[in-house]
Amino acid sequence: MNVSQAIKARRSIRKYTDQEVTAGQIGEMLEAARLAPSGLNAQPWRFKVIQDQKEIAWISSEASKGQRWVGRAKAVFLCCVDLGRYMEDARASVRFLKDSGVLPPEMQAGIEEYVQKAAGAPPEVLRYAAATNCSIAITQMMLQAVELGLGTCWIGMFDEQSIKDRFSLPDQMAVVAMLAVGHPAEDPGPRPRKELEEIVLS
Repeated sequence: MNVSQAIKARRSIRKYTDQEVTAGQIGEMLEAARLAPSGLNAQPWRFKVIQDQKEIAWISSEASKGQRWVGRAKAVFLCCVDLGRYMEDARASVRFLKDSGVLPPEMQAGIEEYVQKAAGAPPEVLRYAAATNCSIAITQMMLQAVELGLGTCWIGMFDEQSIKDRFSLPDQMAVVAMLAVGHPAEDPGPRPRKELEEIVLS
């Protein structure tokens, strides 16, 4: 399966079989996330893998606002960003780029100005930027899952504080999404998509 085939085959899967998701499959999905691109190579994403069925059942009730279908998943990834390390890692990347001499002076100055402004940005702005980077990593995980014969569904409606309390996540760790994973028990057709003419600006 090539990338184009995986993109076309991906679906939001909400029905799963009883077959387990293996440690190897989870590892391959995490590796796909690890290799994702990010702004200034800061890599702010952090993932906690939940496989205990009692915990997944809890997620399917109050934590996900009653999305009971989640309880059939064999794994749920808590997709987080480390806001405490985000700017520190971005600065380290800038220092590496500067020391390597690969950037022209005008670009280097622009990056340093960007990081300086970002450091003084409100917390919600940093969270948004980190979450955008994490979204790229999650997308790569979903495409890797397709190649592995797995189904996934992005979960964007949840009680973040309840999840952080339940799984003892530190204050600087923000939960930006969850990803349910399992072997598909359904084969839905493609959802409607806008035509190219609707999304390409002239």
